Amino acid sequence: MTVDHPADDCVFCAIAAGAAPARVVAETAQTLTFLPVNPAHAGHVLVVPRHHVADIWELDGPTAAAVGAAVLRAAHAVRAAHRPEGLNVIQSSGAVATQSVPHLHVHVVPRYQGDRMPRLWPEQGEGDQDLLDDSARRLRAAFGTRQP
Repeated sequence: MTVDHPADDCVFCAIAAGAAPARVVAETAQTLTFLPVNPAHAGHVLVVPRHHVADIWELDGPTAAAVGAAVLRAAHAVRAAHRPEGLNVIQSSGAVATQSVPHLHVHVVPRYQGDRMPRLWPEQGEGDQDLLDDSARRLRAAFGTRQP
């Protein structure tokens, strides 16, 4: 399979090309699933497209479908191998969202009561109804849908 190399220093492209080591646990023609160098704990895997996709905004439909199928397969394998109490599926795009490697990747992380993973969502607060209404209007426009 040919791999795009838009950045010579993309570690995930190097892994996909076989030029960098990784603990690969599954692969398809379009995706790789492997252990991260510094996993949160045992069972944490990454799913990446083989060709370079910087973030979710560069992701095309067929690649998204392949990554999604690989994530589902990984979730089932993690469950079978590690019997977690829960599971996080995390995809971060952009540095402010904690994306540390500029190649799209999805973390599949088994979760256990009291594990070292931090809480992902803030405590519930009261939402400003005007801001929420404005957000809904903007999103409907972006989706091209009409107000219900």
